[in-house]
Amino acid sequence: MGEFVEYFIKAIISALAGVGLMEWLKNFIKTEKTWIYSIIMPVVAVGCFCSIEYLPIGVFGSIMTIGIMQINYQLLIQGIQKIVKSKINSISKSETENE
Repeated sequence: MGEFVEYFIKAIISALAGVGLMEWLKNFIKTEKTWIYSIIMPVVAVGCFCSIEYLPIGVFGSIMTIGIMQINYQLLIQGIQKIVKSKINSISKSETENE
């Protein structure tokens, strides 16, 4: 059972890194054909899992850091920007209606 749990945890960590890497790759691969990302995703997934399994921890740690940074940027920075812009727009809209 211990080996299964170990692989399961590695798969979850690899998936987290993979999501971030996929989002990062989308900055370079701009396309309206979203199926292209579906083709790239298994390669990224296998690459992430193999890097945690076979490469030094520093290599996977770097991949993981890139993935987490990308996810955090999208959630925190872009999310907060969207909320602030929405509030500013609603305030200016209500001021315009009051005039």
